[in-house]
Amino acid sequence: MDIKILKVGDIVEGKVVEVSDNTIFLDVKYFTEARMHIDNYDPSLTTFANVVKVGDVVKGRIQKISEEPALILMSRLPIIKRENFETIKDLVESKEVVEAKVKSILDKGILLTYLTYELFLPYTLLDYELIDKKETLKGKKLEVNVIEASRRGRFTRIIASRKEIFEEARRKAYEERMEQRQDELDSINTGDILTGTVDKLEKHAANVRFENIVGLLRISQVSHYRIDKLEDVLSEGQEVQVKVIKKEGNRLDLSIKALLPTPFEKFAKDYKVGDEVTGEIVQKLPFGLIVEVERDVRGLLHKNEYSWNPNDNLDSHVNIGDEITLAIIRLDEKNKKIGLSKKQLEDNPWKNVTVKRGDLTKAEIKEVTNNGLKVVVQGVDAFIPANEALEKDHSNIEAYFAQGDTINEALVLEVNPRNWNMKLSIVKAKEKKDREMFEKFLENDSDDNGQTIGDLIGDELKE
Repeated sequence: MDIKILKVGDIVEGKVVEVSDNTIFLDVKYFTEARMHIDNYDPSLTTFANVVKVGDVVKGRIQKISEEPALILMSRLPIIKRENFETIKDLVESKEVVEAKVKSILDKGILLTYLTYELFLPYTLLDYELIDKKETLKGKKLEVNVIEASRRGRFTRIIASRKEIFEEARRKAYEERMEQRQDELDSINTGDILTGTVDKLEKHAANVRFENIVGLLRISQVSHYRIDKLEDVLSEGQEVQVKVIKKEGNRLDLSIKALLPTPFEKFAKDYKVGDEVTGEIVQKLPFGLIVEVERDVRGLLHKNEYSWNPNDNLDSHVNIGDEITLAIIRLDEKNKKIGLSKKQLEDNPWKNVTVKRGDLTKAEIKEVTNNGLKVVVQGVDAFIPANEALEKDHSNIEAYFAQGDTINEALVLEVNPRNWNMKLSIVKAKEKKDREMFEKFLENDSDDNGQTIGDLIGDELKE
């Protein structure tokens, strides 16, 4: 039998001739059989049973040789370690992704183990989100690439990286987001009503986020009313319902106010013709007053609707900013016009006037002036000129009449309800009465009893 010359460090193959739980015996063609304990075969095993059998060939490294007692000890571990290093070196070229276990957290990176070797992963090659939670990684497995594997004597340098892995993951995630974004965008059309979340507030617009896309909500499209600051009406994270008013390429223009009734529409819903409304005078025009009856809702109070009295000039005794209560007489939703009236809330005293020209009527003196008497007839104002109040001594009219006096008979000279004008005469009323008396006695003149007409009506004339 050929006997080999062996020395410590040699790599040899031996045939298994005996197997126990913790040791196998190998024929290595030497003066004695070699032994390999289980911890030098595979430290993870507890028994050789069902792992190695007689007749198997096992390669190992000579660890120890002694003659007294005769002993040869072998180990597979150096060979496995060398093979593992070669496997790791191959990963540099193949760029295969492998799982390594985090052993410890260092100042400049993470130390991992793979195939009994330590791998160093610098933080510069680790995902940003993993750096933030690096203390939780110990004991966990990470997928890595081996980008460097070198050996100098007994020392090895193995560098791992996740850069290509997380960049590829980000690229795929980005492509997936873009695809989802495009699918969502393709499903949206102008006029659609969507629900989104306010993602960001800027000075003149807000970004509204949906599932994968963002639309633009300009400040002018938030409300029908003027808004100075978006922060006054919107907040980040707020859920809003919007309408797509324009879709151009990848851009969506959104509107909240398109879903809201306009100020005029709201007013028209809350009010009807005949209702009273209080507003503020905001403008004076030659033909009437512009009144703001609600915020951004304006109506016209035409001068013909100031008063039943055509001589009443409302414009002269109201100012911009004054409040005024009016009646709605027109509500044109199509043309967004509102007609208002003050006189519809007032009584027209002339509707009860029954006197006509030539009638005799009573009058109550309201005021005595140098020009004549201001009186009230059937609830309306009338006037008796000085020359119609007295036949003479017109300049001394105050000596004959006083405020509050009642004139029992005055002749109606003019009646014009359209212009609220009535003119009376006391003088002509007396003349009329005298004439009627004269005609009455003239009819009875056929009875001649020696009396003259002057005798008959003398007493009447004295009155």
